Amino acid sequence: MKKIKIGIAGCMGRMGADLVKEAINNSLTEFVGGFEHPEHKEIDKSIGEILNIKTDCVLTSNAKEIFQKADVIIDFTTPDSTMTNLEIASEFKTPMVIGTTGLNEKFNDLIKSVSLNAPIFYSENMSIGINILINLIPQISKVLKSNEYDTEIFERHHRYKVDAPSGTALALGREVAKGRGEILEDKKVFDRTSLKEKRKIGDIGFSVVRAGEISGEHKVSFISDNDEIEFSHKAKNRSIFVIGAIKASIWLAGQKPGIYSMKNILNY
Repeated sequence: MKKIKIGIAGCMGRMGADLVKEAINNSLTEFVGGFEHPEHKEIDKSIGEILNIKTDCVLTSNAKEIFQKADVIIDFTTPDSTMTNLEIASEFKTPMVIGTTGLNEKFNDLIKSVSLNAPIFYSENMSIGINILINLIPQISKVLKSNEYDTEIFERHHRYKVDAPSGTALALGREVAKGRGEILEDKKVFDRTSLKEKRKIGDIGFSVVRAGEISGEHKVSFISDNDEIEFSHKAKNRSIFVIGAIKASIWLAGQKPGIYSMKNILNY
C-alpha cells in the first residue's frame, strides 16, 4: 500500500512536533515536510536535529512548497494561520486536517468555500472517545429536560491553551442544546460573577481551568434536586489527539472535496 505523504503546519509547536514523530513512525504515512512562520528561529535548520528524530526534512517558511509535496496537510496552529493555510489548500486542492480551536464565523464561511475545491476534515477534538461522547449527549439531554436538570460543562487544560472555553466544551454545549431543540448562543453562561441574578431554567454553564500540563478533561453534569448524572472524558496525554489526526489524514487522502469530521470516520 502506498504511504500517505503528510505535511505538518506549525511543526515546531507542542502538537506539531508530536505529529511529525507519529507521521514518521506510522507504517502507513510518510513525513514530507513541515513549515513555520518566517520569524521562527529554527527556519532552514534540520527538523531531524531539532526534534532528535530520523528525517532529512528542513524546516521552511514556504507553506506552498509543503502543500505541493503532501497528500494531506495537518494543521493544529492558530486561527489566523489556519485561515491562511485554507486559502493555500484551495489553491493547490490539497486535503487538510484541522484541529485548531478558537475559530470564528469567518472560518465557517471560508471552510465552506474551500471545501468546494479540496476535502477538509475538521474536528474540535481528534479523540475517538470524546467524539463518541459528543454523539451521545443530545440523546441524553433530550431525556433530561432543562426544567428538571440544570446543565454544567467543566473543562480543564494545560496552562498554554489560549482559547476558553475549549472548542470541545463548546461542541458539547451545542449538543446539549440540540437535544433540547435549543441554540447554545441563547443558553450559554460563561461568567456568573457579573450576573446578579439566580440561575435561569435552561442555562448551560461553563467552568474552565488552565493549569499545569493537563492534556484535556471534559465533563457534562446534569443536576436535579435529587440526583446528579455525569458524563466525562479524560485524556491522559496528547497521543490520543495525535493518533486521531493521523488516522483522519489516512482516511481523508483520496476523498472528494467536501467537509468531513469524526462522524464520517466513526460512521454515525
